[in-house]
Amino acid sequence: MMSSTNFNMGEVLNKLRAIEEDAQLNELDPGSEQGGREIDNSTFTRTMTRLAAIKDAVGEDHYNDLRAGVRAMYMNRRPSLNQMTALMDLLETVLTYVAEDNSLFQRLKTDLNRDAVAAGQNMAAGQPAGEIGAPGTATNAGQESAMRGLK
Repeated sequence: MMSSTNFNMGEVLNKLRAIEEDAQLNELDPGSEQGGREIDNSTFTRTMTRLAAIKDAVGEDHYNDLRAGVRAMYMNRRPSLNQMTALMDLLETVLTYVAEDNSLFQRLKTDLNRDAVAAGQNMAAGQPAGEIGAPGTATNAGQESAMRGLK
């Protein structure tokens, strides 16, 4: 049985546009603080490893385009049309699953809220943000339980 969620694709796209605009502003003003996580070698390696885990779920050409697209973005280049199409197809599929499954939606919402709170506290304290989707630690276990009560 599928449950209905209040999922607004427009809000997701607006958030992605805002992130892109922030990134462009940061390129123009390199001295400014960045609001998101910095992409470093370990993050890139972790992303490529996770991408390799879904290799059997997509065709080989599609997987190669996905991998090349992620690599292009890591190197601050624009992905080709095929790479961008593969990335958008994957994103659309993931968003469809999240929108149709309330438990996945709630899990994603909790993870994103926890990361936003942690990033805000880390920026205030001058500490780097933790890994997205990392298991809760003793310091943010209380935050997680507090976030679960919010709607």
